[in-house]
Amino acid sequence: MLRKALTAMAVLWLAAAASAQKFVSLMPKKNIAEHWTVDGKTPADAWSLRDGVIACTGQPNGILRSKKSYRNYVLRAEWRFQEGWEPKPGGNEWPNAGFFIHAGPIVNGWPVSFEVQGYFGEAGSLFGVRGGKIAGAKRGPFVKDRPPFGSWDRYEITAQDGKITVVLNGVAVNEGTGAQPGEGNICLQSEGWPVFYRNIAIKVMP
Repeated sequence: MLRKALTAMAVLWLAAAASAQKFVSLMPKKNIAEHWTVDGKTPADAWSLRDGVIACTGQPNGILRSKKSYRNYVLRAEWRFQEGWEPKPGGNEWPNAGFFIHAGPIVNGWPVSFEVQGYFGEAGSLFGVRGGKIAGAKRGPFVKDRPPFGSWDRYEITAQDGKITVVLNGVAVNEGTGAQPGEGNICLQSEGWPVFYRNIAIKVMP
């Protein structure tokens, strides 16, 4: 009997471990509130679900925060901006958005966290926000091969025991270690221009 009980427990443990290592979609089916809460200054009606895509007006600044907190995981997501942006003559400003990871409380408009940059000219950047600290990560317009503005970009972000790696459109572009805070929510950013998010999924790891 004891052997059967131990075998049953082992089977349940293996099943739970296998389940934890599968990607789980964070895309709502009917309502954004299924997986996300609105935070910051952006009103709830700035976020909507359109044909399976999360859409945001971009104004005012704010975030969509995951209902769950995560520590070790692989996050996959795609984003793009609405077409029609016209840069100022001689300037290099682009619409901004992106992903906050390990996000904590809001401080002066943004969460204590790390931003995996969605700003078109700095995609691939990784840096601490409002006191978030990480060693060795890069920030800046260092990814030169960029798709046309308004195209979908794709991230795969891996967080494992304080080490964060960033893969942009299938290419490893950034890495940092010693991340503090070591866990928190996933957030989608609204910052000034209409932006769309899709195919958001997460795989929780031990």
